[in-house]
Amino acid sequence: MNNKSRFLCFSLLIILLLSAHLPSAAASSYTPQWKHIQRELDCQGQKIVIDAITDTNLPETVCEYKASLRVMTEEKLRAFVAVAAPGYENMPLVWPHAQGIDADHEWTLDDEEAGVSASPSIAFGLERYHETREKLSVGTLFGSSYIYRDSIDPATVTNLKDLSYPDALKLLEPVLAATELTLGEPQLVEVYDLSTLYSNQNQYNETFHEHHNYTWETGNEIYKIQYPVYFQELPLHTHGGLVIGDKSVAYTAMNIVLQADGTLLELHVDNIIDNPVAVGPDTKPLSLEQILDVFNQYVSSTLLPDNVDPRVRRISLEHLVKQQYTGAFPTYELIPVWCFYLPTTNPLTPENADCIQYFSAITGEYLMMY
Repeated sequence: MNNKSRFLCFSLLIILLLSAHLPSAAASSYTPQWKHIQRELDCQGQKIVIDAITDTNLPETVCEYKASLRVMTEEKLRAFVAVAAPGYENMPLVWPHAQGIDADHEWTLDDEEAGVSASPSIAFGLERYHETREKLSVGTLFGSSYIYRDSIDPATVTNLKDLSYPDALKLLEPVLAATELTLGEPQLVEVYDLSTLYSNQNQYNETFHEHHNYTWETGNEIYKIQYPVYFQELPLHTHGGLVIGDKSVAYTAMNIVLQADGTLLELHVDNIIDNPVAVGPDTKPLSLEQILDVFNQYVSSTLLPDNVDPRVRRISLEHLVKQQYTGAFPTYELIPVWCFYLPTTNPLTPENADCIQYFSAITGEYLMMY
């Protein structure tokens, strides 16, 4: 064997060895280690009850990042559709018609007749909307049969008649893997049984003076499930729309609507992060005890709003995702923060039923939201 052949064989061996350790493109999962803490804080006369869950499975260091929007390639999006909606993976590719739109980002896969579409970027995911969008709105607008939040024991979730919750999670496993995202355990589950779908329809008709008369069957019962998306070992904060300075907070979570007959009616994730670039040093985050002292000092000098229950139900270390548009598509800044979740006394929806206090996980600085 000559030197060239030896070099080629050696190079091939190195490539094979390295490839065994390359990260997979498939989705991964994150398993929190929940701890329940209880104590009472006396904050200059304000009594704050800490009756909260917190995840102790935390990174040793945190860092601020800048990132861009992930855009799934056509090949990968079609592979995702083949799993999420088998038979529709060859849907036509639709390009944008508006001037100035970046076609690399804004194309979709769409079968208008079948009512199925898929998007690769800002609103990544899939929707089956033919004869379902309005029906779903009518059947789910005014509340669910059961709601489960945060640390959810699958054994406690009420089963639909034709599909148990554990079986629903198994059905979703290959779909979640095809998204190529790192996901945590479900943080919000809503269950819609037949009686609730009919009750919502009646309330919808009375409220809006309409006359919908959909027939609901047990196969139409629904699970709505929300999964947190993780990035650099921290969940991306899911409460978007707030403003910090000249930037807004992105809303990033995976939301799924699964029908009891096994049909995936909707999966979408907004603002998926890609191409991280560190903009600061790796830093050890403030510990739970340190951030509790910071929170105590803050509340001691600030009156909580009247509609906030002085009880902390969750304390979590997360990435606050600030987004800014300098062109057609956003760029992102990721800020590690400790979040204190306090229930409001008059919640509008399950997702927005908390007053959240934000503190830098590095400095302890309180972050003012508008």
